[in-house]
Amino acid sequence: MQMSKGRQYWSDHLAAIAAEGIPAKAYARREGLSVSALYYWRKRLKSEASSSAVALPAAPQPSRQFVPVQISDADARVPCSLILAPGVRLELAQLPSAQWLAALGAAVSRQVR
Repeated sequence: MQMSKGRQYWSDHLAAIAAEGIPAKAYARREGLSVSALYYWRKRLKSEASSSAVALPAAPQPSRQFVPVQISDADARVPCSLILAPGVRLELAQLPSAQWLAALGAAVSRQVR
């Protein structure tokens, strides 16, 4: 079990679970982590935050920047997943155009404010 890892290590993993909106068991399996360790640290950090006068720093927000993608075969259909918010995932049959992604980003940005 990876209990010897530090508070920040587990806090980062818990933040990733929240950002991706996936079950802890699925995340643990994917990352090769102990699910019991994730649950332990979730409980411990929540308990420390509620009993401490100093709150834990907010989980880092996922970057809202687009990353350039180049596909070698213009006719290739490459499925992709976009995580818009915790628990909100958009599955697409192929990678959309940059213009469509920019419009989606602008629309989501307007909704968040």
